Amino acid sequence: MKMRAFTLTAVAALLAAAPLASQAEITLLKQDPQAGDPLSRLDFKVGGSIRPQFLHQNGVNDKSYKRNGYDGGSRFRFSADYYLFDDISWVSYYELGVNFPAWWGWDEHYADGANNTTRRQLYTGLKSKTWGQLTFGQQNSIYYDVVGAKTDIWDYDMLAQAPGNGINGDYDGSYRSRKMLKYKNTFGDVDVYASYLFSDDDLLQKGNNLRYKRKGGGSLGVDYHISKNLTWGTAWNYTHATMRNTATDDSKDYNQNIYGTALSYTPGNWTLSAGGGYYQNFLTTKKSVASNYFADDAWGVEYFAGYKFPIGQYAVKSIQPYFMGDRLEYLNGRNYQRIDNGVGISAQLDYGFRVDYEYVITSSTDKSLGNVNLVRLRYDF
Repeated sequence: MKMRAFTLTAVAALLAAAPLASQAEITLLKQDPQAGDPLSRLDFKVGGSIRPQFLHQNGVNDKSYKRNGYDGGSRFRFSADYYLFDDISWVSYYELGVNFPAWWGWDEHYADGANNTTRRQLYTGLKSKTWGQLTFGQQNSIYYDVVGAKTDIWDYDMLAQAPGNGINGDYDGSYRSRKMLKYKNTFGDVDVYASYLFSDDDLLQKGNNLRYKRKGGGSLGVDYHISKNLTWGTAWNYTHATMRNTATDDSKDYNQNIYGTALSYTPGNWTLSAGGGYYQNFLTTKKSVASNYFADDAWGVEYFAGYKFPIGQYAVKSIQPYFMGDRLEYLNGRNYQRIDNGVGISAQLDYGFRVDYEYVITSSTDKSLGNVNLVRLRYDF
């Protein structure tokens, strides 16, 4: 009954949203600067994605709330571009994550202690075609923009790349980095990125007295557009952090480095991508000891291959079958290895609707992991 209620409510929410738009963004105010009209300088867009999904692991007595249906990352975004002078604009962006089952209090459809809403991104800054873009706040890391995003294109992913495996991607600088000053500019076929990570608040680890403190850091990245359909990205992120035990006052400083590179190739209806990274003092040992919290060395790779068949009838725009996989391995600090390989199919429907199914076979030293069946309903506007 709970699964049926979740499904019916999710579908109702999607149908209610359907008349709004069928595009990726909705423009509420279009920029058209006119003398004496300050509002005409503003371009304001909204968008979002509603993502109910179901995930079941076979052969491990899976009793997770994810079997009953849960929110797979619904979010709403708001972007503003205000023209100042010459080619200088003031830009701002806000992305809010919404966990609908937690918000509505549906037991057994969300993790214990999960928040109703989450601030995914919030930043502001200046943009210029000549001088580039400089922004500050919580935003996608350079590593994710240049490397991670190229293989973050299926649902059961990010299992071997740095942004999905550190202590917390918002704090360690690998994913949606907090308190980050970020610069981007384009020189011919090359996008150049640089960032500075400011000191952040303490992050308390659940179940122990350990606190993670980011003291600073920075990133560099390059995205080379070799051709219209082929892009090669390389990035490095450094974070200087301290892990401290508040009960014993034991502490240790860590120099965390992640290095990565990835390729994205989209000839015709094909989508091919692959990426890999080396992680130093970044992945956790799963030990509640300040002096041995991060493993010295580990590495991971991800890959994807899919072909999109145009349909154009019966409310189906296209169908894309695909193959995907990853591998994560510790070189020291922890005896752990994980390999995932699977197949999926994605049906893009009219009005922004989409349905995905994936089956993933997992081989791991963690025996609590089983093969996965995953179904995701999605509406983008």
